[in-house]
Amino acid sequence: MIEKLYKYSLTDKDLFENIVDDENLRLNHVVIESGKFFPRHKTDAHVYIIILKGQLSIEIGEQEEKRFGKGDVINIPFGVDSKLGNDTDTITEAFVVKIDPDK
Repeated sequence: MIEKLYKYSLTDKDLFENIVDDENLRLNHVVIESGKFFPRHKTDAHVYIIILKGQLSIEIGEQEEKRFGKGDVINIPFGVDSKLGNDTDTITEAFVVKIDPDK
């Protein structure tokens, strides 16, 4: 078999799981419960966030917080300070694609 099959969890509970981790790309699956935020941090890769459910609040660099929703794809460049989380009453689910900046 040439193809690889990857599975991710189907849940509404808080979750952070690594689905793919190869030499230049990482794919994470996150489910963020209401009121949860990831601490402010510098991105360690070129980041693309694909929102599947709910809404995601993001502060990027010095910009004011913005909210993105289901169907949005957001790019956060490498090395940028950011904070993201869920400030709504429902869950947020997303895939986070990280591409190594050196590749």
